[in-house]
Amino acid sequence: MKPLQRLHLLLPTLLFSATALAQQAPTEFSAYYQASTNGIRGSAERHLVMTDANIYRLNISLEAKMGGINIGDLEQSSEFVFEDGIIRPTNYSYQVSGVSSDVESVAFNWDAGIALSAEEDQSWTVELDGDVLDQLSYQQALAMDVAKGETEALEYLLVDGAEVETHRFRYLGSELIETPMGKFNSIKLERIREADNGRSTIIWFASDWDYLLARIEQNNPSGLKIELQLTNALVAGEQVTPLP
Repeated sequence: MKPLQRLHLLLPTLLFSATALAQQAPTEFSAYYQASTNGIRGSAERHLVMTDANIYRLNISLEAKMGGINIGDLEQSSEFVFEDGIIRPTNYSYQVSGVSSDVESVAFNWDAGIALSAEEDQSWTVELDGDVLDQLSYQQALAMDVAKGETEALEYLLVDGAEVETHRFRYLGSELIETPMGKFNSIKLERIREADNGRSTIIWFASDWDYLLARIEQNNPSGLKIELQLTNALVAGEQVTPLP
């Protein structure tokens, strides 16, 4: 699997049970990251904006470079409604271009209880049973759950191709971390995988800044290591500052 495609596997993992969300509305942010994976350097951005009353758009963009040359771009976006403490996605899209290419989308029809999921020239109708999210909106659900003190019920249903998968996370406690931007108090989480999977994903949220993603690290059995680290951010219009 190409490194850029592996970044796709990483980012949705942030790169976040919706029924347990607090009533407080999501906080808008813009965050910028340094990305690296086995000699490939790049930059990434994550933005959450409210586009209308109770309607939000979360998007990620990533540019990968090798030897200073752009070798690929990734764009991922989720639109969702936040009502009564619940995130309900409406549309999700994902696109990779460059040395490899991929296009995915999910359109949610909550009245009919189905989602139309598509990847390249394939499509599937997926039943929506419960508070199902997409591969990006669950990042926001995870961050908001952690912000309100959840340490055990970190489990999320999300549409992935023709299936609904369950992603689970383990709370590992608090940690002072160092990023290119400086030091931050953080909450550390680990994605729970099958024992023989061999892949590990660790996430750090900045606890002083509305649990903004500050760092993520993924290690694979092949030796591939992928990392995103915060370089700059605004949260609710305020410049994020590291610890002195």
